[in-house]
Amino acid sequence: MIGEILFIIFGFFLLVKGADLLVKAATSIAKKFGLSEILIGLTIVAIGTSLPEIFVTITSSLSNHTDLIIGNAIGSCICNYFLVIGITSLIHPVKLEEKIVKIHIPLGVLAMALLAFFGYSKTIDRWQGVVLLLATGAYIIYTIYEEKHTSLKETIKKTKTKMKNTSISLGKICLYLIIGLIGLKYGADFVVDNAVLIARRFALSEKFIGMTIIAIGTALPEIVTGIISARKGNTDLLLGNITGSVILNLCLLIGLGSIIHPLSFSMEYYLSLLVLLIVTIFLEYISMVNEKKELNRKIGFCLILLYGIYIVSMI
Repeated sequence: MIGEILFIIFGFFLLVKGADLLVKAATSIAKKFGLSEILIGLTIVAIGTSLPEIFVTITSSLSNHTDLIIGNAIGSCICNYFLVIGITSLIHPVKLEEKIVKIHIPLGVLAMALLAFFGYSKTIDRWQGVVLLLATGAYIIYTIYEEKHTSLKETIKKTKTKMKNTSISLGKICLYLIIGLIGLKYGADFVVDNAVLIARRFALSEKFIGMTIIAIGTALPEIVTGIISARKGNTDLLLGNITGSVILNLCLLIGLGSIIHPLSFSMEYYLSLLVLLIVTIFLEYISMVNEKKELNRKIGFCLILLYGIYIVSMI
């Protein structure tokens, strides 16, 4: 038991570090080809933060542990909205940006509705996976278009400075790519294999493991980023990042997994999607009644408490 837990922790470490190295390498390659900083941020970096979940999805699908895929995708979304936002709000109020609330959160609801519709047949087939991947591409293209038509001079200036600092030599790029891919591959193997062993030992379903242990583990980068942002008093972009991550989780992860191997969709997932929908509506409601348009410590504490109740209810 202790061995499996240690292997899972080590697997999460490899996933996070592997994704970090791969993003650094991909960012430097993009800069060498003259891509704009804002485009790099909205594509490579955005997808890079989902690399741990992507590799867990691929590994789970190839090893026929498909319940881990949907469980991880939906569980990560719930973890992001409840735990990440909750912890961050305890440290510093989280801003409810108007554009995120009016456009991106409703797009997240559309992603939930699309997944629920596809799940009605109790199986997510390959053609439905293709549709989900197309939806992912459409969202990324829309986000790029939206940002290009928004005044973001200060953000671009900061991003340029950050990109200059992360520019690396060709030799290091190759080294980062190799180490990053190895870390992601073996990290995913350690997490999936040992999570399955724990599930079998305690007679727990793979759905439960995916929606709890793996979901929290793959959300660690977002949790750490949220805490750092809160300590610096800069939480303006947090809700947007999390909302984007939710859409990518529901469309990209499940779409990719179902193309490799069709996924079974049970009633338990509908209940979890309902929980996800409720917290989304709650955020919309707070944005309407809260004059400061922010999530304070009380709301953060409630979100963490509700997440704890949700986890206990699944046991």
